[in-house]
Amino acid sequence: MDKVALVTGSSKGIGKAIAKRLSKEGYFVYITYNTDKKGGKSLVKEIGEKKSSLVKLNVRDEAEVKATFKKVKKENYHLNVLVNNAGIEIPKRIEDLSLDEWNTVVETKINGAFLCTKYAVSLMKEQDNPNIINITSGLGSRPDPDYPAYCTGTAGLDALTTIFALDFSRYKIRTNAIAPGPTLTPMWDTMGGDDPKLWKKFAESNPLGRVSTPEDIAETVMIIINDKTKFLNGNTFFVNGGNHLQ
Repeated sequence: MDKVALVTGSSKGIGKAIAKRLSKEGYFVYITYNTDKKGGKSLVKEIGEKKSSLVKLNVRDEAEVKATFKKVKKENYHLNVLVNNAGIEIPKRIEDLSLDEWNTVVETKINGAFLCTKYAVSLMKEQDNPNIINITSGLGSRPDPDYPAYCTGTAGLDALTTIFALDFSRYKIRTNAIAPGPTLTPMWDTMGGDDPKLWKKFAESNPLGRVSTPEDIAETVMIIINDKTKFLNGNTFFVNGGNHLQ
């Protein structure tokens, strides 16, 4: 039986790298997008239409989430790996942040992971070594006033990681989280991501002298879901060169 994975927010950035890595490892991958249909179609073309499928998915919309996992069930009957990666950032402090902006950021992380996991679990129960991976951030435990909504969403996702790990262990479903360091992706487009000096500063302040890449995160996903690491459950893996220790 083919291994099947679904990665939310995988038309670009970290999600894209994870989808490509899973495909390389033999998974059929559901690539999802909310706004970047062009990026999603390009990735399907790169991976191959026989090895991937593109789905429009706003993870905050329960109807779209239900329809997505109904599609997975109809086409493949099962799911081995779910990666809750979708995220958005609006870099505004509390006084400048509207409620709609707050909800968009927080709900994408927390509600998105809740809904996708809720509807994925039934497809994962009977599988060998099923895995849920949540892409979080160090900002959940080290908040920054410049990113209040994202910090809150990430902290909520950290809590969900432990809840999923405890609850779904009865089905032998493992849940772990990956917390990247600053990673050059399209999410940084509104936060000065086109400034080389910013990334030079990040690299110089990192214990290993560089920033994390989407490929670093993708490789960590493969380590976690490997059959040889079946006893990893409920952990957060900081893929940031040791930045969280400073």
